[in-house]
Amino acid sequence: DLSHYLTGKMYARDQLPHQTRQLDTVAALTVRARPEELKLHNAAALTVGCEPGEIAETIFQTMIYGGVPAGNTALKVLRTVLEERGDWPIDG
Repeated sequence: DLSHYLTGKMYARDQLPHQTRQLDTVAALTVRARPEELKLHNAAALTVGCEPGEIAETIFQTMIYGGVPAGNTALKVLRTVLEERGDWPIDG
């Protein structure tokens, strides 16, 4: 099925590092205003080594294309994920 393809085949490709792949996904989900999926991919991005600031910057960069409301929602989702992981507030 599609989810197995996406998680098995697509994420197994090695043309992009996992961090880049997750930040690309965060950007796409931000622009599309998909908070439920974005929550999963924010967590995945952190798991593969992306820094919270990199994720936030990705969201800021995509606000131009997705609009400020979509960006604000994405930032709230990121904060929720960080709070749930015990990584909020961000140091520095």
